[in-house]
Amino acid sequence: MIMLSVDPASRSYADGQAVGQLLVLAVALVLVWVVTRTWRRGPAPDGPDDVERTTAIAVRRGNIVRGVLLAIAAAGLIGIFTGRGYQPAAEAAPTAQKPVAQSPSATTAPAEIKRVIDAAPRVGEYRLYTGEEAAEYERLVPEKSQTGKQWFYDGPGEGPVGAWLQIDAVEWDVRLSEITSPEATSGVLSDFFAGSKATEVTAFEAGPWGGRLSCGFVTVDSGRQVVCAWIDSATWGRLALMDEKSLSKAAKIALEFRSASEKRADQ
Repeated sequence: MIMLSVDPASRSYADGQAVGQLLVLAVALVLVWVVTRTWRRGPAPDGPDDVERTTAIAVRRGNIVRGVLLAIAAAGLIGIFTGRGYQPAAEAAPTAQKPVAQSPSATTAPAEIKRVIDAAPRVGEYRLYTGEEAAEYERLVPEKSQTGKQWFYDGPGEGPVGAWLQIDAVEWDVRLSEITSPEATSGVLSDFFAGSKATEVTAFEAGPWGGRLSCGFVTVDSGRQVVCAWIDSATWGRLALMDEKSLSKAAKIALEFRSASEKRADQ
């Protein structure tokens, strides 16, 4: 089962990205040093009288390589600690398509709303697990993945779980407002799908409440499945569909879950 709670706002997530980039930088520095080893040694001396000249060449070339390594290290460290320096969307979704459609209010939700967020007993062919059934599956989810609220649904497939829904809301987590600003939503989705190692990530129409919605394929122990995620100024939702094979159909199901789980009304 895919862990949907990749939290782009967490300190551990940021630290993990930084450590990964530092390792790549270290490997690059070692590689440059090893590859230039022969060149740094310089030419072999023709005789005793030529040792001083060839030694000077070797020292000069060594200093040049050290200077290059220093420049690479400085540029890499500056990139890691002062900017994003890491663009996960390109790696996580190399075959990403252009958005199918984008909501007119692509980055914002209605400014003044009142709402109730709770799991719907049924969403299409999906039935909510409750009581002992739900508790059984919740015990299987690592504590680190339990962000916001989560629910499990039976589905049309043969597996015991057809859908896993997770929703975070600013009402429950004030820190969420830091990643749901209009400027941050695109990066949040990119980071989430990168953390999930998703492929063919595609943007879809986000529905009447705006924001952004994307779906992609992920590979887990049980095989290939679809994961969708949506975000607006107040909500961060993720949905794993265990038996779905079509991204477009999964996006429609995600909108059904979004509408059924979140009831809004203008104040």
